[in-house]
Amino acid sequence: MNFGLIFTFFVLISSSNSAWLDRRSDSYECTYVSSDIFKPLEPLSPTDSPVTRCYNLELVLKDLAPDGFTRPVWTANGQYPGPILQANHGDRMIVNVFNKFGDPATIHWHGMFQKGTNFYDGPEGITQCAIPNNVTFTYNFTIEQDGTYWYHSHHLGQMIDGLKGPLIIYNPKDSYLGKYDFEYVMTLSDWYHDPTSILLPKFSSDSYKGFAPVPDSGEISGLGQYDCKAAPKNSKCNPNKKIATYIVKKGKKYRFRIINTSALVHYILSIDNHPLTIIEVDGTLVKPVTLNTIPINIAQRYSVILDANQEIDNYQIRAHITECTPIDNNTLNFDSALNYDVTGILKYDGAKDKPPTSNPYPLNTSEECRDVNPNLLKPYFEPKVPQNVISTFKTLVNFGAAASGRAIALINNSSFVPNNNYPTNQKIVDGIKPNQLSNNDNPLTYECDSGDCDDAAVEIFIINNTTDSHPFHVHGHDFFVLYNGENNSDIKSPHKSEFNFKDPVIRDVVTVLPNSTTVIRYSASNPGVWLFHCHIQWHLSMGMAAQLIESPSIFKNTTIPSDVTALCAKDRG
Repeated sequence: MNFGLIFTFFVLISSSNSAWLDRRSDSYECTYVSSDIFKPLEPLSPTDSPVTRCYNLELVLKDLAPDGFTRPVWTANGQYPGPILQANHGDRMIVNVFNKFGDPATIHWHGMFQKGTNFYDGPEGITQCAIPNNVTFTYNFTIEQDGTYWYHSHHLGQMIDGLKGPLIIYNPKDSYLGKYDFEYVMTLSDWYHDPTSILLPKFSSDSYKGFAPVPDSGEISGLGQYDCKAAPKNSKCNPNKKIATYIVKKGKKYRFRIINTSALVHYILSIDNHPLTIIEVDGTLVKPVTLNTIPINIAQRYSVILDANQEIDNYQIRAHITECTPIDNNTLNFDSALNYDVTGILKYDGAKDKPPTSNPYPLNTSEECRDVNPNLLKPYFEPKVPQNVISTFKTLVNFGAAASGRAIALINNSSFVPNNNYPTNQKIVDGIKPNQLSNNDNPLTYECDSGDCDDAAVEIFIINNTTDSHPFHVHGHDFFVLYNGENNSDIKSPHKSEFNFKDPVIRDVVTVLPNSTTVIRYSASNPGVWLFHCHIQWHLSMGMAAQLIESPSIFKNTTIPSDVTALCAKDRG
């Protein structure tokens, strides 16, 4: 199907949003995009002024075998991972989503601030209702940042089933331009052979007593190798599946944009004989730091520079899975044939077609289930940490059980349950006050009533009372990691003398270690309703989330576009 059409799109907005989107008529070509993740990425050319980038994504089920085992995959444009979307800083992005899954769907633009367009953020029940089957929906937002991001479904388990892809935003003034010759995108993921339509009901049942389901395999850029001898009888499995291979030229330097798109798995990444120089973390440039191994948790991103200065040969790419959640005999797929050492190949142009014989760097077990040491990650530009703290929240993270016996996750003793037919942002616009929301909405409300909301700050103490580590993500913001408590350091309220105000790392996903506290701070300058959650998809499904209700007295004046409200059922429950 050819979606290379010319669209004329009228954006009608309220005055409160006019700083971010113009009321205008634009003509632009919408492309049915596809990409090859194993080819060097062609950066977009700079433009004299921001332009509109329009993409079409057709959501279709397709039988694929990413690790050799064939199963239905929830794809964008028939690809897994989904096609790479690109834009420049300041561009307007329009994405027409044609849902042909047979199921509802949404797409979240991970890391995008969505200033003035909270209703296009994507999480179901928070900022929109799901897109029904055979319905086309258009996301339309302006990009005020740059770096390495990604998009993924925020409807049930669709992200686990395949609906995810890279989103790369360029800045013509990037401080590292000229420091490398080519760039690649690399994704890391875990993979399940049973679709979540089977796994989630079992995992969410009252009788289930296990932990998060164990994946069947790990993947680099959508490719893995499953041991087909472990495949069920009568299933289709190819034991000779190719693995991820990236080709480099000797003497050249490469920027690899690495994204962990897993549902459960934390990785430690390395490439034999090739130290990796980190230059970007979750969309923010950092001063260069060179490491042999890089721990990367779910939804985190790193840009690294690799110097192809070795002999012409093949070198192993290694993505080691670290076990960060418990497993017992009651856990779904506990007897999985999962190989904890996922591999790919860095192939020098001219090297023979043979398996790598290179030696790995020593695995640093102290990196398991945690982030790169934040003291090593210094922002490239001097950060301005907002000092006017208008609200401080202490969020206690725990596991518990519902009255039925079902295992649930808790934040401040409440398990988050979204109302998928009546999103919270619509409730605020309809005049419902945050204190009228239910406990299961888990609202954390704050107001910026000063003239300078950029310097108004919200501080969140993430107090992890579990033996798991949790990668926490804040929608609509990045944040300063002021304090990252050590593993099993005893939960406490750290004193501000322990906070890093000088040069804290800026992220949008931070790993909170077991039985410890992490403190983050961000600017309260983006009115809306923003999800705050653990990015382990199984924990999110258990209710490990809260909603940040930011400046509701301002946000209530927002006009939510009619195409967004039309997604919702008329009979709101």
